[in-house]
Amino acid sequence: MNRTLLVLLLVAAPAWGQLYKWVDEKGRVQYGEKPPAGAKAAPLRGEASPAQGKPRPPEDLSRREGEFRERQNRQRMQEERAAQEAQANQAYCENARAQLENTERYQLYRREGGEKVYYSDAERAREIERLRGLVARYCR
Repeated sequence: MNRTLLVLLLVAAPAWGQLYKWVDEKGRVQYGEKPPAGAKAAPLRGEASPAQGKPRPPEDLSRREGEFRERQNRQRMQEERAAQEAQANQAYCENARAQLENTERYQLYRREGGEKVYYSDAERAREIERLRGLVARYCR
C-alpha cells in the first residue's frame, strides 16, 4: 500500500511544486511538498519541470559528439602506447635473458688497453644480479 502511494505521488509530482524526502521521529521515510519544521529534508528534484513553464535548453549534440570522439581518440592513443610499451618490454626481456644466460654460462671479460681483463667473481655476481633484476622487471 505504501509503495503504491509513493508511486502515485512521484507520478503526479510534475503537477506539484518541489517534493521533499525526510525521516520522521519514528525513523520512517516520508515524502511531501513541505517538510515539517526542524526536519532535514532533501529535495527530490532540483528544478521545475517543463510542465511548470520553464523550457529546457536544447542539447548541444555537436559538442557532446565532439567530446565523445575526443574520449575515443584518447582511449585509442592510450591503447597504442600500451601496445608499444609491451612490445618494447618484450624486446628488453629477450635481450636481458640472453645476456643473463651468457653471463651465467661464460666467463666475462672487458678490454683494457687491448688486453682481456676477466671479471672477478664478485663483479660477475653483481652483473648476474643486475641482469636478473632486468629480467624480473621486463619479463612479466
